[in-house]
Amino acid sequence: MDPTLFSSIDFYQLAKREKNAQKRIRLLALAHVKEGKPRDEIAESLKVSRSSVNNWVRRFRCDGLEGIGNKQRSGRPVYLQPQQEELLRNFIESHKLSSDLPPLKGKDIHAFLKHYFDIDYDISHVYRLLKKLKITL
Repeated sequence: MDPTLFSSIDFYQLAKREKNAQKRIRLLALAHVKEGKPRDEIAESLKVSRSSVNNWVRRFRCDGLEGIGNKQRSGRPVYLQPQQEELLRNFIESHKLSSDLPPLKGKDIHAFLKHYFDIDYDISHVYRLLKKLKITL
């Protein structure tokens, strides 16, 4: 990164326009660093750790403004594979087409997932899964 970039950026203006609170705090920290304030004083005034301030400065110096943004988090891995989602979708659709069967409920989907895929979702997660797949019962 170009060292003059640090001095040419108005971090206060960027912080005023920033909607994300975490990024706004990072921009304010960089503004204070640019003014020459000690990092432990910056950390205390922003109610963050000194190591966080050091990390933000390092990330800014390495990657510019993109470096202080929120990083994508991996989250919990998905249990159902696309082909399993398709089998679930087919099961529900075929059940809907059969007029002599009672309507499916969350516990029925839960039992299907457990029996065929050995996946034991909580019943509330079954409904979240149906919503994600845009399936109505």
